[in-house]
Amino acid sequence: MELIKNALVLSGQEFIQKDILIDDKKIVDIKLNIKEKSEYDIFDAKGSYLLPGLIDLNVRLANDILSKKNLEKLVTSAKKGGVTSAVIISDFEPRLESSTLLDFLKTSFDNSIINLNVNVPLTNKENDKLNNIATLLNNGAEGIYSNSNINLNLLKRGFQYATMKDKPFFCFCYEPNLDDRGLINEGNISFKLGLSGISKSSESVEVAKIAELSLGFKSTIVFQTISTKRSLDIINSAKKSSKNIFCEVSIHHLLKNDESCDGFNTYAKILPPLRDENERKLLINELKNGSIDLLTSAHSPKSVLYKDVAFWDAHFGIGGVEEFFQLAYTFLVKQEGLSMSRLIELCSYNPAKVLNLQKKGKIEVGFDCDMFIFNPNIETVVDDNTSIYDKEKLFGQIEKVFTTQ
Repeated sequence: MELIKNALVLSGQEFIQKDILIDDKKIVDIKLNIKEKSEYDIFDAKGSYLLPGLIDLNVRLANDILSKKNLEKLVTSAKKGGVTSAVIISDFEPRLESSTLLDFLKTSFDNSIINLNVNVPLTNKENDKLNNIATLLNNGAEGIYSNSNINLNLLKRGFQYATMKDKPFFCFCYEPNLDDRGLINEGNISFKLGLSGISKSSESVEVAKIAELSLGFKSTIVFQTISTKRSLDIINSAKKSSKNIFCEVSIHHLLKNDESCDGFNTYAKILPPLRDENERKLLINELKNGSIDLLTSAHSPKSVLYKDVAFWDAHFGIGGVEEFFQLAYTFLVKQEGLSMSRLIELCSYNPAKVLNLQKKGKIEVGFDCDMFIFNPNIETVVDDNTSIYDKEKLFGQIEKVFTTQ
């Protein structure tokens, strides 16, 4: 048995110092003071936060390539960042279209030190044929993934499967045909650099389409990586008619704007693109007023081979799952005044609802011991010239992670 002493635990809307007892990877007791026994392994939190493990619904493998090495890298990085459960987005190669490949993944997941899941692509690579959805969901896939700009009948059938199997539908909303092979946000920076822009409407028109389509089904839908207020307005209007709609925003779109791409910085090239400063501030306001349900790292690491090239050729994607919570604490809690309880709701409790993980996302008796110790008093400086956060001062450090795996 493990005993955590003197930890700040969320109770209602405030944090109170308590002791937590763990047995067989379950929380069995929470009190102001639990008497120590010789058979307990004791960890003194010394007044640091004890927080439920992060549940990240949007992570990708390095260079979008499925391999044992890349899975191990993801798991190591995620655990360092306090992520104890994660959903791998299935737009990797080789494409997840067979039970054999899913069995390989499940074996890797069973041997993992964190709780990993994967969603399945709705269609084949050409987006003209439905994948073997029923078989893959029956064999353990955690939801369906699709881009929005495909045949509407296929999307409708995807919603039908998600409803029938009671699995979430993850949708990335973007219509590339509205842009001329866009590279960054359409605005002053794209004009200055002479780069083709990605319009805000290429997201919002697709959000409107998917929102309308989703209302005819009972499936849980996650609008992934939303980057504009107009998209949020459409989603929140749809929420009035459905309790199964969730809106996700990445940490990068809340903290950075398209000026990060200035100087042809390919390490800031992501999809959807970092928007202008005004849009970033609007997203922050929406976060504070409760319009955003899920916060993710949108972890999509790309090697230097795919980044240290001309902007046109550079791949989309930013890593950063290790710094995810530190970034959120530093810039959203300390700088923007977001409460810690709201941050945990965004990163742990709401994602657990999406995945129907009934014993994760909170620190309560009977729940899994997926959690981490976070010391807010330690300061570090990012030292990575490939990171858009290079030289940023971050507050807080994850000192210990507990998992049920």
